[in-house]
Amino acid sequence: MLGGATESVDIGQTVRGWQIDFRQDFATHFAVSGSWINEGQLSGHHRDGFATRLWGRIPLFERRVSIAFGAGVYRYFDTQSQPGEGHANVHGWAPVYGLTATYYTKTPWFVRFGINHVHPTNDVVTSQYLFGAGYRLRKEAGDETSGRRQGQGASPSKTTGTELMPFLGGTVHNSLESRPGVAGGVEFRRGVSRHFDWTLSWIHEDNREEIRRDGLGSQIWLVDAFLDRRLTLGFGAGLFAFLDRFPPRWTGEDERFDVAGLVSLTTSYRFGDRWFTRVNWSRVASGIHRDSDIFALGVGCRWE
Repeated sequence: MLGGATESVDIGQTVRGWQIDFRQDFATHFAVSGSWINEGQLSGHHRDGFATRLWGRIPLFERRVSIAFGAGVYRYFDTQSQPGEGHANVHGWAPVYGLTATYYTKTPWFVRFGINHVHPTNDVVTSQYLFGAGYRLRKEAGDETSGRRQGQGASPSKTTGTELMPFLGGTVHNSLESRPGVAGGVEFRRGVSRHFDWTLSWIHEDNREEIRRDGLGSQIWLVDAFLDRRLTLGFGAGLFAFLDRFPPRWTGEDERFDVAGLVSLTTSYRFGDRWFTRVNWSRVASGIHRDSDIFALGVGCRWE
C-alpha cells in the first residue's frame, strides 16, 4: 500500500493519490504486477483504475535493495465534471510506466518508493510520487504437492472449492458528490482450477437518491492462496445485469434493465475447514454515467 502525491501539468495541480500493488517475481530480473491506482481528485477529474505491468529488476546489496522499471496498460475510470453541474463517467485505456526502489528488511516487511506516469491520448497526463510499505507473502512448500492438506477443506489442485457467502456493505455513486448508500447480497463461488474461480452473485445497491439496483453479477477470477492456504487474494472481471429503479431522468423511464461491466478485488481469510470471512471491492462500470463502488464484507461456508 502506497500513498503520496499526484501531479498534473495539464491542469497545473497537485493532489493526494494512492495505490494498492501486488507484484509477483518470476525470475531474478523480472516481475509482473497488478495494481489499483487512485489518482485523487484533480479539478474536474476523479480518476482511478486497474494497471498491469511487466517489470525489469536490478537487485543490489545482496538483494536487500531492488530497482525496477515497469511498463504496461491502465484501464481507467474518470468521473469528469460537465456543464450544468452534471458529470460523465469516462472509461479508457492508457499506457502506464513505473519506477520503484524497494528496501527489503530481514522480516517479511519491506518499504518502497515509486513513481507512476500515466499518459492517455484523450485525457489528462499525470505523474505520481508514492511511498509505502508491504509484506512478502511466501508459499509453504506443501502448497505445490498434490492431495489433500491436513486441516483444509479443499484440495491444493484448486485455490477454492465451493463457497456460499451472504454479504453486507456500502455503495458509492461515482459522481462528483460521491453519495454513499447500502449494498448487500449473496455470492456463490466455485473453484475452476488452481488459479481460477467463477462466481454468481445477487447484488443490491441503494443510495436512496440516485441508484437503486438489483441484479445478477457473474465474474471469472484470477486467485491464489498464501500463508499455509489461509489467506487468498484475487482479481475478477465480468458482467452485472440489473434492474435500475432510479434510472437517469433523461431516459423517461420509471425502471430500466441494463448490463454493466464488473471488476473486483477480493481477499479472504479461512478460519478452518469450513468457515471464512471475505472482503470484496467491486467497480460497476456503467455505459450511462452511473458507475459505482461496492464495498462488502461477508462470512461464509466452504466445501468440496
